[in-house]
Amino acid sequence: MRRWFELSIFAVVLAGLLALIGCSSKKEDKPAPAPDAPKPAAATELNLLNFSEYIDEKIVADFEKSANVRVRITTYESTEEMEGKLSYGGADSQYDVVVAASQAVPRLVRKDIIGPLDHAKLSNLKNLGARFSGAAFDEGNKHAVPYQWGTVGMMYDKKKLPSLEPSWGAILDAKNPAGTYVLLDEMRDMLGVVLKFKGHSSNSTSPDEIREAGRILQEAKANPKCLGFKGGIGAVQDVKAGSADIAVVWNGYALREVSEEKDRFAYIIPKEGSVMWMDTMVVPRRAPNRDLAHQFINFILDAQIGGRLSTFTRYATPNDAAKAHVPAADQSNPVIYPTADVLTRLESHRDLADTVKLFDETWTSVKSR
Repeated sequence: MRRWFELSIFAVVLAGLLALIGCSSKKEDKPAPAPDAPKPAAATELNLLNFSEYIDEKIVADFEKSANVRVRITTYESTEEMEGKLSYGGADSQYDVVVAASQAVPRLVRKDIIGPLDHAKLSNLKNLGARFSGAAFDEGNKHAVPYQWGTVGMMYDKKKLPSLEPSWGAILDAKNPAGTYVLLDEMRDMLGVVLKFKGHSSNSTSPDEIREAGRILQEAKANPKCLGFKGGIGAVQDVKAGSADIAVVWNGYALREVSEEKDRFAYIIPKEGSVMWMDTMVVPRRAPNRDLAHQFINFILDAQIGGRLSTFTRYATPNDAAKAHVPAADQSNPVIYPTADVLTRLESHRDLADTVKLFDETWTSVKSR
């Protein structure tokens, strides 16, 4: 019995070995793939960090179709929030393209968060207007490409305030504000207009002037007529809904509502002057898809796409070739393209290097109280 059992075990083992040899033989008979055979295409995704409602979904869809990719958009409401997202450990490796305020660009370069652009991949860079192709914040567009530009002003309800004086005092005069109001939740823009109200540069480096601006803003915030700080869209909606009489806003967001109800709403640049801002497109140094990022930026720089972008945002385009594709009514609209007289009262943001720390401290103090 034992001998028979041993022979049985041997037979089972032998059969198993023969089966394995047969399988091996079948695998070897299968032709190996050619060394240059194309690999299955991997799903590619472009990650964009941008302000809310700052790009037409149809433009995004057209890029997705042309590049055969998916675009994932993450939004933010202020430059401070954007920088916070990028500064969080490893977060700069999650985005391919970031729309960033011009004044933030030098700081992002110093922090080694964004890298230089490859101009060889940006054939449409030639479409930029001359004054946008070598801006002082980033000479020669080494790190940033202008996206849109505009102004900071006041949107208000004309039916409630038919005789509003065009002054920042309408909200910053703590003793006699003109009505209920919303302040803009953007540090350099909001402190900048307070500085302009006091006759200073919005790029002041004077500690006394910056602290004075903080005190004025703190008093404006403490006034019972102040409804708090909001991003551009939220502030506009408050005026539209009737909960606020005035809001400090960006011109494009305001214009969408002003255009629909001209008899009720208006947008003005106060007589003391204001801020002229510019947003740019940058590529994080550790972007997962740098080639695709350049492809997207070049797509936005296309004349027709640039025209469609500004038609949607109602902001001014830095793209000279795109302006011909913007509706004539928008091209001649002084809310979008300020008159020569208004331009003399506008000031562009500059990089303030270490002085921005004082802005940060002042802003934090105002917001935290």
